[in-house]
Amino acid sequence: MLLQCLSMKNKAEVMKEELRTMIVDSGSVDLPRKLELVDTLQQLGLDYHYGKEINDLLCGIHDAGDEARDLHTVALRFYLLRKQGFNASPDVFLKFIDAKGKIICNDTKSLLALYNAAHVRTHGEETLSSAIAYTKDHLQCAVEQETIPPSILLDQVRRTLETPLFRRPRRVEAWHFISVYERMSTRNETIWELAQLDFSILQALYCEELRVLLCGGKNCNFKTI
Repeated sequence: MLLQCLSMKNKAEVMKEELRTMIVDSGSVDLPRKLELVDTLQQLGLDYHYGKEINDLLCGIHDAGDEARDLHTVALRFYLLRKQGFNASPDVFLKFIDAKGKIICNDTKSLLALYNAAHVRTHGEETLSSAIAYTKDHLQCAVEQETIPPSILLDQVRRTLETPLFRRPRRVEAWHFISVYERMSTRNETIWELAQLDFSILQALYCEELRVLLCGGKNCNFKTI
């Protein structure tokens, strides 16, 4: 078991450096791809390896201002910046709201992104509170009326209506999203394989620590893996 863990760790270290280069190089790609990369790393639980790189990437996105035109990109940008502690104004969503206060977008993926983004609101941000109510009603109706075909998107909508992304435990979400990411046609093989390795390594570490705690540290011959 120890040799297997060491082998996984060595392989993971090589892949982590490959991914680090990928993150740094992503500074030159378009905004949606940058955001999707950061979001994917966070949901797979890999972001803790790349704190500086991700912060630098989001800093550049923040400094560039709101250049997005579509709701999905605007919502994902807002969500990731707020999570990282950057100042992000909810006013970026006003261009998607008509005179009657309705969101002028019926795209399910975009409304799902807005629903998640609105949950990082602060007290008094009525625009985001209204967005939660509107998008929740729309998404629930879409599920009940079966207007979303069986797909990854449908699974994500159902899961998000149960628990918004911002409120999910990180390791539980990583375990779930690994299987979701596997089904995505756009998945990156390096990211997917590293996510599996990283989860297995941490799981082995947690199990070993639990074993030591349960036996009270006596005659456990604890070895760091």
